[in-house]
Amino acid sequence: MDCPVCHRNTRPWIVMPIDAKKDMPTPFGDVLRCDHCGLGMAARMPCRDEIADLYDLASYYTHGESHMPAVQANLLDRLLIRLAWKVDRAHPFDPDSVAGQLPPRARILDIGSGDGEILEAFRDRGFTALGVDPDERSRDFCAARGLAVLPGTAEEPPAALDGQQFDLVVMSHSLEHCLDPVRAIRTIARLLAPGGLAYIEVPNAGCRHFETFRQCSEMFDAPRHLWFFSQQALLRLTEAGGFTVAALHYNGFTRLFTPGWRGWECEIFDRLVRRGLHKGATRHSWPRSLLLLLQTAFARPERKYDSIGVLMRREGSQPA
Repeated sequence: MDCPVCHRNTRPWIVMPIDAKKDMPTPFGDVLRCDHCGLGMAARMPCRDEIADLYDLASYYTHGESHMPAVQANLLDRLLIRLAWKVDRAHPFDPDSVAGQLPPRARILDIGSGDGEILEAFRDRGFTALGVDPDERSRDFCAARGLAVLPGTAEEPPAALDGQQFDLVVMSHSLEHCLDPVRAIRTIARLLAPGGLAYIEVPNAGCRHFETFRQCSEMFDAPRHLWFFSQQALLRLTEAGGFTVAALHYNGFTRLFTPGWRGWECEIFDRLVRRGLHKGATRHSWPRSLLLLLQTAFARPERKYDSIGVLMRREGSQPA
């Protein structure tokens, strides 16, 4: 399979034989990677009629429920979390900052709106906010919060959006779920008004945590995650779509050292062990947490944070 971003050859990278959240075998867990740009992709993609079943989960964050165990932090955990917090210099997506760059009565579109957190943030700031999500449970959850979300995807947006343009288009932790991220980027470009902004955030497959725990990382999450982005791969994809970067954002560090996060990643490993499928996997123990903190405390942002985002404009467009 050729890389859709740089068109170079890919080779096998990560093998994950189970859907960890369902604790069941999956045919979509083997991942290839392009050595040139670092983009990873599922070796086999699900068909459209298979996708809904992948999100049929007892708990999932886009349904407003966490799947992570509630673990009380002991003294060593509290020390680790405190040290991580001390060196956490995250620069997350900030609705207030972005709102200041938008025109009055701006129109916001969130594709893959999930639990509606971003929609709600912009609605509460006086903007018109509309979401798109293929997951019926996520749409129902948003509807209960008074948020408007249409069924659809970035590759196949709802017909109701035909001819519409938006001042800000957001895809936060949704591009990695797409069957065709190149087509998704084209959709963003088509829906973005002249001078508008777009924001894309994805799990960072180039960070030290992902590289250490790989298939046992919470950010791996195959078969729902089908694409795995390094910073270089994300920037290449957006530039190929005709966008210029306005700012990079990084988020997700201190949470990696919480006992609930570590406990869940240990559970993924243990589920592999019970099936005798843990070859090549790494268990997230407390000593490995400490080592990871020492390795990343002062690392470059693209090596430190579990998520990376890019705020961008289309080439040739001018700020409103």
